[in-house]
Amino acid sequence: MRIPVIRGLVSFTAAGLLTVLGLAAAGTAAHAGTRAAAGGQAWAWGLNDHGQLGDGTTTKSQVPVKVLLPAGTTVTAVSAGRFHSLALTSAGHVLAWGENLRGELGDGTKTDSNVPVRAKLPRRVKVVAISAGFGHSLAVASSGQVFAWGNNQRGQLGDGSTADRLTPVRVHLPAGTKVTAVSAGAIFSLALTSTGRVLAWGLNHRGQLGIGMTTDRHLPVRVKLPRGVKVTGIAAGYAFGLAVTSAGKVFAWGNNDSGQLGDGTTSGSDIPVRVHLPAGIKVTAISAGADHSLALTAAGHVLAWGMNNFGQLGLPANHPGQSKVPVRMPLPAHFKVAAISGGFISSQVLTRSGSVLARGVTIIAPPHGVKLPAGLIATALASGSTAVHALVVLRKSG
Repeated sequence: MRIPVIRGLVSFTAAGLLTVLGLAAAGTAAHAGTRAAAGGQAWAWGLNDHGQLGDGTTTKSQVPVKVLLPAGTTVTAVSAGRFHSLALTSAGHVLAWGENLRGELGDGTKTDSNVPVRAKLPRRVKVVAISAGFGHSLAVASSGQVFAWGNNQRGQLGDGSTADRLTPVRVHLPAGTKVTAVSAGAIFSLALTSTGRVLAWGLNHRGQLGIGMTTDRHLPVRVKLPRGVKVTGIAAGYAFGLAVTSAGKVFAWGNNDSGQLGDGTTSGSDIPVRVHLPAGIKVTAISAGADHSLALTAAGHVLAWGMNNFGQLGLPANHPGQSKVPVRMPLPAHFKVAAISGGFISSQVLTRSGSVLARGVTIIAPPHGVKLPAGLIATALASGSTAVHALVVLRKSG
């Protein structure tokens, strides 16, 4: 895995990643655009060097800290980008905090903020889903329109340009298209339409747009899924895409160096290929990390595939280093899984009882479960394919 950094396109390998982050790997230790769940307060843990935890500091934390939301605010969804975070409020507004070098907070400035600020969406726009990428942000309006802001170096904002935007701009969707969900990859974007089709735009050097070529696109184009397939969920990894269908099948495309496409190979594909699910398995939700994939089955099990160098598949770190086909994530027998979320080099699992278990890098994956504040349960969680921090929505139990 090579991780490009937009500022000057510096890169480094996964082998040296933990040294760069100053972290240690844990030994054994439904991302389709984050939509509204039961309302509550936002909490965060992980790296915080740009204020992405939103607690007014830049101090990293291995336990959840409370995001300093404006008084009276209730949050229904959260999403984590590389160094910034998004929250969707019950009023349909978007709050953002963390790094703002390229305008990813959407408040009209380039000033970082370690507390939430409101993204300047057009008046009367009510947002129903959000997603944060490497340095850009996406929001779906109740009308089916999509807005984007932040870094646009490779056209990932979908407005036909490569100019960064400090406030939200409208994505140029095909005429008559209504979007129900979005997912921001590192430097590209995916959208799910109301008719079950998938659109993609932005960087395409590894075929992550799924359009049969590796040319960047500055406007949304249709992913070349098989005829007759109706998609119900999408997830964007660092440089690959996932789609789950109404039949419970999963398709994947783009980079496959670590087997994250789940087709039994490490060969990339610029068109969707079918993930080799175990016989009889139906998938209901998917999520993507940097170079690994997660799926929630109808039976409530979690499947994982791709890179495992840091234990993000739930297997011991580097044992094996990767899986080219889905394997069942070992979880406590009593766990009933409600949601999943892939982080950069971690995985988060939300149980139906409102607890959270994480796997992968220690700072965002305590091996015995995430220690939530007493009396609170989680209703939503999010990390992201570029994030080394995680977010949850918590409310009072009962």
